[in-house]
Amino acid sequence: MKVFVSGSISIKSLPIIAIQKLDGIMKSNLTVILGDANGTDFLVQDYLYNHHYENVRVYYAGNSIRNNVGKWMTLNVPSMGLKGREKFTLKDIKMAEDSDYGLMIWDGVSKGTKRNIDEMLSLKKHFYVVMNNLLLTDKDFFTESKEKVLQNELFAI
Repeated sequence: MKVFVSGSISIKSLPIIAIQKLDGIMKSNLTVILGDANGTDFLVQDYLYNHHYENVRVYYAGNSIRNNVGKWMTLNVPSMGLKGREKFTLKDIKMAEDSDYGLMIWDGVSKGTKRNIDEMLSLKKHFYVVMNNLLLTDKDFFTESKEKVLQNELFAI
């Protein structure tokens, strides 16, 4: 089973709930697929590396990888001539397609992480969203609470 881990670049430390979820992923020996960005991607890579976790694949777009802390296997997603955010979106879509489940660590603002949540919803895949000390599931994004979540009414940033 593969878990797509994604999150906001603005996040500077992993929330306790995210750490607990990562510990469960490692205990179950699930394959972690994640990107190469700074912020959450780097923090998760660093956490997995410091716990000597090997079952990781790092996806990247473009000609060079930005972060691969554990020197894990990589997958280059062709950028098809796109630049900036568009090429990274292609990478994120590929990770969502390749995954069985998701773990999104979201600041409640990041459009990239929100797009990943929407992609997982469109693929009808189960996922968790960690926002500070709040844990949501994909089901929360199908209910009336979705609008409250997206308007930051369920949590304080």
